[in-house]
Amino acid sequence: LTLVNLVAGYFVEGRARRAVAGLFGEYVSPALVDRMMRDPKRYGRVASEDRELTILFVDIRGFTRISETMQPEQLREYINAFLTSMTDVVYRYGGTLDKYIGDAVMAFFGAPVIDPQHAVHAVAAALSMLEEVQRLNREFERRQLPLMRIGIGINTGVVRVGDMGSRLRRAYTVIGDAVNLASRFEGLTKEFDAPIIVGETTMRQAGGHTFRELGRARVTGRTEPVGVYTPSS
Repeated sequence: LTLVNLVAGYFVEGRARRAVAGLFGEYVSPALVDRMMRDPKRYGRVASEDRELTILFVDIRGFTRISETMQPEQLREYINAFLTSMTDVVYRYGGTLDKYIGDAVMAFFGAPVIDPQHAVHAVAAALSMLEEVQRLNREFERRQLPLMRIGIGINTGVVRVGDMGSRLRRAYTVIGDAVNLASRFEGLTKEFDAPIIVGETTMRQAGGHTFRELGRARVTGRTEPVGVYTPSS
């Protein structure tokens, strides 16, 4: 009986580990998946919950205009290079890839693995994204492709995070007002001519980074203007 229990436990544990890999393999870095697989009971079944996270949106400015100047195969390589480099940065700072939205990337920090420094890591990731774009542009210039500019919006707040969706398709994702505000901040980067815009909560929690206040902006869904900031280091 002991041997049977040990063998059964081994297969149950293996199945739980595979479930973790299957659920999170598309969203977080391989290193983080390995870490989570050490505790499959905790991560194997993820019910949605309210949690404070930091959400990041990044997209290419003027992508429609750029796409009109390129052949389809060139455009595919161009966008794939961008999405790959941005995803690598998200993984590097322990973030979770939520989805690709055309030429945009949505990510969040602080789940599924709890990270008390999620705001710090999101801002650090944004700064690294700017460096990655500089590297990409050196390659694009060599190949005579259009140079790239990006806008990044970051916001911290309580959201609903977990495995959500329909009977046909599910995803590990986040929803809530804080997500919408992060997207609005990304859009404001054009208005304020700043590559990164963060909200006040992110600014307060991202210790180790310094910020410059850009002013207050009206955003859809808010009756009062909100403060917006950009990191200076």
